[in-house]
Amino acid sequence: MSRSRAVADNRWAYNGLKAVVLENRFLRLTVLPEAGGKLLSLEDRAERREWLWRNPRIAPERASVGDSFDDHWSGGADTFFPTCYPCSVDGLDIPDSGEWWNVPWEDSTHEDEAAVRLELRAGGRVFPVESLRRISLGHDARHLRVDFSIRNVGHAPLPFLIGFHPALQVVPGSRIHLPPGTAQVDESSGGSMGHVGQRYRWPMLPVAGGDSVDMGVVRGPEAGQFAGHFLFPDAGRAFWALTDPGGGAGLGLWASEAFTGLWLWQVYGGWRGYYHVALEPWTGHPITLSQAVEAGTACWIKPDAQFHASIVLVCFRGFSEVLQITEAGDVQGV
Repeated sequence: MSRSRAVADNRWAYNGLKAVVLENRFLRLTVLPEAGGKLLSLEDRAERREWLWRNPRIAPERASVGDSFDDHWSGGADTFFPTCYPCSVDGLDIPDSGEWWNVPWEDSTHEDEAAVRLELRAGGRVFPVESLRRISLGHDARHLRVDFSIRNVGHAPLPFLIGFHPALQVVPGSRIHLPPGTAQVDESSGGSMGHVGQRYRWPMLPVAGGDSVDMGVVRGPEAGQFAGHFLFPDAGRAFWALTDPGGGAGLGLWASEAFTGLWLWQVYGGWRGYYHVALEPWTGHPITLSQAVEAGTACWIKPDAQFHASIVLVCFRGFSEVLQITEAGDVQGV
């Protein structure tokens, strides 16, 4: 690609769904507005590295409210609101993974001197909200930004959670980099993936026999294991990075202060036979809304008020240890 400016192209389709492509000379992003605004592909063009995992058995498709997310999960990056797991809150039955991932979003593209942008808009089915997601790619940037905005159009305060759920392609020996913090095992196939309720200092997980396992090292699919751990950072904003072995290509994420922790879904051939890692910033924990409300960790938005949050995704290479990701897309490490 020789052009120096980013472009937005809405003339594409994938598996019968409208696709919008944002690209510059460094990155190429494909979004499916009709499939919940899913990020289908994120390619580091210089490295020829596709970062988003694609389900080999399920293609992107239109799903209905109330459908099982797992049974329709085609991979890529989805956004969950207002819960991960189905629950009931104040008499409202909230479906699996919330009500953003399986509804069509209205899309429009825009350009100015700094960037191209894709705006996605949708209303709530269960919750009375108006939602906006704005995805921005600078003309000469190695990073992209996603801004979330929610407005309560109802007459009572609303509790909610937001979780950004990117499924990432990995290889054995890939490295997960997180800020210092305490992790908790919420789900596990057992053994060296920890036991439910166990807490430890990331990344060293104590296991039976007095040994410890480095949870930051990606295992091979032959391990037949899976786990869901939640990281509570010690201080500062949540971030993560994933690097290929030997200091190769890397992908990092910065999250605004609304995101208080990170859910780590590590699937090494165990759950449904898949192989991927999902590194997810969440605005609260537990990631089931009814439990977060009970624990006092849910977000709340008053009538006619707005909530804002942002993430930044950046492609890089050459770091064996990542210490920080900044809002400007700068990577700090060694």
